[in-house]
Amino acid sequence: MPAQNHFDVIVVGLGAMGSGVAHHLSGAGLKVLGLDRFHPPHVQGSSHGHSRVIRMAYGDDQRYVPYVQRAYAGWEELERHVGKPLLSRTGLLLMGTPDSQLITSTRASLCRHSIQCQELDHLELERRWPLFKPDPSMCGIWEPSGGILHVEACIEALLSRTVELGGELRFNELVHTWDVNRDSVEVRSERETYRAQRLVICAGPWCSQLLAELNLPLWVERQVQIWLEPVTRQQWFAPERCPVFSWEHGMENVFYGFPDLGRGVKVAHHHGGPQVEPDSVNRALEEEDINSVRRLLTRFLPEANGRILDHAVCLYTNTPDRNFLIDFHPQHSEVLVVGGCSGHGFKFASMIGEIVSDLFEGRHDDPGSEMFGLGRL
Repeated sequence: MPAQNHFDVIVVGLGAMGSGVAHHLSGAGLKVLGLDRFHPPHVQGSSHGHSRVIRMAYGDDQRYVPYVQRAYAGWEELERHVGKPLLSRTGLLLMGTPDSQLITSTRASLCRHSIQCQELDHLELERRWPLFKPDPSMCGIWEPSGGILHVEACIEALLSRTVELGGELRFNELVHTWDVNRDSVEVRSERETYRAQRLVICAGPWCSQLLAELNLPLWVERQVQIWLEPVTRQQWFAPERCPVFSWEHGMENVFYGFPDLGRGVKVAHHHGGPQVEPDSVNRALEEEDINSVRRLLTRFLPEANGRILDHAVCLYTNTPDRNFLIDFHPQHSEVLVVGGCSGHGFKFASMIGEIVSDLFEGRHDDPGSEMFGLGRL
């Protein structure tokens, strides 16, 4: 095998997590090869759609808060290197009833981690943001530090820095199989065979295909993002006046939205989509996709309920408890699996490589790392 096909680490999959891993390991001085079956940033997986939220107020599981804090620092450092904005701090507004899961879990996280936020009743919500129409029973939590990650720009920045740091990237190259030999991992793609000391599988919706022997309890969910033209008062939806928002409107039923960044107001459900196969998912905008969003906008955000400008289909790769999977293959300590990000992983891409590096170097003192283990599934 040619010497140029030998690496310290091969990373399979260059969406948010794979790009973050390749970037960090290249910066650590390792000879890294990144492979992707498409040309990232692309629209086939989970890392597209122009915007993702970043927030400190992490009610899903409080153990994520230290990781988010490190992620903020990572994005800011990456911005300095590439010289372009990757993160816009619009603030984040969470809304629901006082006893909703979104509000109660976030409130507990705020108290534990002393995060600067304000709790507001429905009258104050409407006074400060007249575009929102909460029920009288609802309240909100305002986090000034929350904001938007510009998805495609973030992926491009991670990958360009990977190359600058000495990493090698190959796109439009499908990986068929991998094996662990006595002294290396062998990865076979449709074009070449590569060898490395370590392999990191970050294949998102395709993780189960590359790890079929593990029978992982991962399932892929179709989620539709829709961009709409405001009916009136378009100035209300500018990022200077409209925060990123997330709204629980029933028993753990959540929808979210972003201000108009030049493409319209983005609105989508968080979970609740059908289970699909990544290679055959329906990427068309269906009538029920439209109707389910319009019903919510009619009730809560009527000024945004205008003409549809665009849509995208995003894939959530879910674990049963919606915590990530970051762990070694049970039969091969040379192989690390990073996946199952369950619709909330993008914000961590700037620091995910730190976790991978710690695991490779035998450091297991991270206080939240137990929630990522394969053994819990």
